[in-house]
Amino acid sequence: MSSKKTKSHADQSFPRKKKSKSKTPTPKTKPIDNTALYAVSRNSSMKELNRLIEASEKNLQRLQNSEEKIHLFYDQLSSINQNTSSVIGAEFFKNLVQSLADIFGVHYAMVGVVDDASAKMIKTLAFWDGNKIIDPFLYCAKNTPCENVLSTETCFYPQEVQKYFPDDKHLADLDIHSYLGVPLVSSNKQVFGVLSIMDDKPLVHHEHYHSILNIFAARCTSELERMATEAKLAQKTQELENSNRAMEDFVYIASHDLQEPLRKIMTFGNRLTQKDDNLQPTSREYIKKMQKTALRMQSLLKDLLLFSKASTQTESFKKINLKTTLKEVLTDLELLLEKNAGEILIDSLPTITGNAFQIRQLFYNLLSNAIKYHEANRPPKIEVSSSLNAQGEWKVSIKDQGIGFDEKYKERIFLPFERLHGREEYEGTGIGLAICQKIAENHGGAISVSSQLEQGSCFSVTFPAKVSSRLHKKNNR
Repeated sequence: MSSKKTKSHADQSFPRKKKSKSKTPTPKTKPIDNTALYAVSRNSSMKELNRLIEASEKNLQRLQNSEEKIHLFYDQLSSINQNTSSVIGAEFFKNLVQSLADIFGVHYAMVGVVDDASAKMIKTLAFWDGNKIIDPFLYCAKNTPCENVLSTETCFYPQEVQKYFPDDKHLADLDIHSYLGVPLVSSNKQVFGVLSIMDDKPLVHHEHYHSILNIFAARCTSELERMATEAKLAQKTQELENSNRAMEDFVYIASHDLQEPLRKIMTFGNRLTQKDDNLQPTSREYIKKMQKTALRMQSLLKDLLLFSKASTQTESFKKINLKTTLKEVLTDLELLLEKNAGEILIDSLPTITGNAFQIRQLFYNLLSNAIKYHEANRPPKIEVSSSLNAQGEWKVSIKDQGIGFDEKYKERIFLPFERLHGREEYEGTGIGLAICQKIAENHGGAISVSSQLEQGSCFSVTFPAKVSSRLHKKNNR
């Protein structure tokens, strides 16, 4: 019994091992060899690097080529500009076509304009034939490259241009194989001319030629418009000179031919009244009116003469001391001042540049008016003063205490023959202030007035402190 128990206990204490099933042994994994993968990856990287280097070299080459073209563009542009910048008119066009031909290495260059409204004819302004400038000539633009330029922006045939324009005899005669032309466009966007280069061989390295041609086409347009404006100015100047000559002729007639009959009318009237005692009172009255009318006509002609001289006077400008000029005018007005018990007070006055005769006439007219239009019961008192205004101009003022006028007439009184009072009240022709205004304008200045009825008037004349060269040239011719 005990032995069974022992066995049983032994069996429990030491369990019997189970027989394991047989398994297929797992093969050992070989380590990965990275050497081949590294070689493949390295080769791909080198190929990509070489591709990038090649692309960079190509880009660099393109940049270098672009830089060279830019330098070439500016060098050529500067050379042409240097050859043409110091000349104008016909010389500009001659220098331009010669420079274009030389710089671009072509045989021919031309600038021309449309000669008529139909745009059928082109007139050359300058044509370079490889050796010299050819005299201007006309040619028909029909069936030529120029016709295309006049209807499009740019016309370019790098080679075989004669094949496209078989009827253009100029291309054949000059053996022209290539053509590049751009239009001349006016400021109002109208095509009116052509600037072109031509050669007896194909055009190469021409990428920037049209840009340079467009630049100088604009310059040609500016020059032609300047010349047209100058021609119009010359025409207007000639017309003005003709008008001035006509005015001078009138001055001669007014000062001699017209005044002579008036003097005879007055002389014969005096003889009749003095020597014929049998004249009826009515006849004497008629003769008196006739003489008065003749005297008024004589005064009118005298003032017209002064007005025309103010418009055509060509005496040279010089320094004028206004205080000295005013003293001379006072001497001329001495009797008129005594007659009216008048007084003129002169403050400090500047020295200006001007026409001495006209300046004296200006102040004579203004001061005599100030004396004339005074209050009947109050002697005239006139003040003359000067100051610099905000524009740096000398302002000379003549202020009186006379009858004054309504300022609504302050523009009208400067018109010729305009009067605010009848001849019975105040004598005069109505031209005096128009003469003053013309003289002020001749000196680059102006005249103005402020006034109140029964309070007097103040006339102010401005003179530039420095006379412009234009006025000097105008008055020193």
